[in-house]
Amino acid sequence: MYSALNGLAACFTLMLLAFAWTAGNRAGKLRWFGSAERLSRKSRKLLTWTALATLSAIGAGAAVWLLARSSDDALPFGRASLQMALIALPIGAVWLTALPRAWRLWRGAARLQDEPVPAPLATSAASAALVAPYRAAAYGAGASLAFYAPAAWGAAAPVFAYAVLFAALWMLRRRRIKPSAAPIPR
Repeated sequence: MYSALNGLAACFTLMLLAFAWTAGNRAGKLRWFGSAERLSRKSRKLLTWTALATLSAIGAGAAVWLLARSSDDALPFGRASLQMALIALPIGAVWLTALPRAWRLWRGAARLQDEPVPAPLATSAASAALVAPYRAAAYGAGASLAFYAPAAWGAAAPVFAYAVLFAALWMLRRRRIKPSAAPIPR
């Protein structure tokens, strides 16, 4: 049972990595939307990728929790709590910051027929708060996969790697959108 749960947790974590990475790429490309109709379509697809990433995070979290419950040692509970934090906290950030923005983009762009996209909506499409949580979820899943690495590497290495990658991602994204924060001339 332990190896089956371990494989299931690794499979769901790999799915979370793939779905969150794809959602992050899609969110990063929302900046170049073209028209209101394309912005509406792309943001609706982003909502679908968010749902897939959330379902895989729920599956990974449940498998990790069942894996910790099936063992009698105290060590798996520490490992499970770190893994759950690496999986649940970024998905929580997606739900608290990125999902409402994607929903507003979708609804705002769907209301526009053949009108140009207003500057606040265009600026919101390039926001770091839209892209970074998806990338953080992907990095969290990658760091969670590091728990399946040999024990000699240590348990704190994935958490440290995750923190450094997320901070670098946030700074790069903020630097990338600064020139586009100005209103779009008509």
